Amino acid sequence: MVHAPNRPRCGASAGRRQQGVALAIVVWFIAGMSLLVAGIVAQARVDTRMAQVHVARAKAAAAGDGAIQLMMVDLMTSRSEAGVLPVGRYRLGEMEATVSLVPAAGLIDINRAQPEVLVALFVLAGRLPEEQARLLAESVVKSRAAVGPGRRLDAIEDLLRLPGASRTLLDSVRDLIVVGDSVQGSNWALAPEEVLEVLARADPAQADAVRARRGGTGVGGARMAGGQTASRSGSYRADAIVRYGDKTWLRRRWISIETSSSTALPWRFTRTEPPRVLMEDSFLLGRSADA
Repeated sequence: MVHAPNRPRCGASAGRRQQGVALAIVVWFIAGMSLLVAGIVAQARVDTRMAQVHVARAKAAAAGDGAIQLMMVDLMTSRSEAGVLPVGRYRLGEMEATVSLVPAAGLIDINRAQPEVLVALFVLAGRLPEEQARLLAESVVKSRAAVGPGRRLDAIEDLLRLPGASRTLLDSVRDLIVVGDSVQGSNWALAPEEVLEVLARADPAQADAVRARRGGTGVGGARMAGGQTASRSGSYRADAIVRYGDKTWLRRRWISIETSSSTALPWRFTRTEPPRVLMEDSFLLGRSADA
């Protein structure tokens, strides 16, 4: 008797192979969809965090601007020219802001400062070696002529265009310098102590003379943070420290006190810097990082 081939058994084996392939395809599809969903969820979380950062930055800017305006009102309406004007502390909604004013004339104007003052600045505040500090100071001096008369460096961030400058150096010196045409000269009598330390390295005799004139009573006039003098004229840097959530923000604006036809207020803002997050363990404004 002749037996026919076992064809049903071969067909069953082929069917099982097809089922295995189909199952593998389903598993790969599920894995791919899982990765896609995980990516979408991660992107949504990033977008949420970015939105929260933007909201926090906007609120810090609004609170800082409001506190600076209130500080200027306090300055302009103080009855006694010789009265003490403390650091301004203001509450705006759920946020608190602390405002201090620094006379711009007491800062180092990098467009006009002597080379030795620049070298001392880059060594002490910028923490550069002496040779690198001198090379950078020479670059600053050369840039004054290269940019053109009357313009020079237009903003503090323009330092980054010069060879030898870095973001780390800029963040280290930005609290001690000023750039712009609103300051027509330096007045070391208005300088913060950190600036006087730089001056003492470049010109010890001049720094000693400034400290001797101050004596134990400060500079005179309405004294502010750091012992500087407030008056109803001149240019100032206003620093508003705003606490929002788990971060501390710095809102910085530059102010010129003058009568202007463009505004009814006796002051105008000449420059506004974006809010920055301060490092948590340091009150020094120079030790900050961009948000």
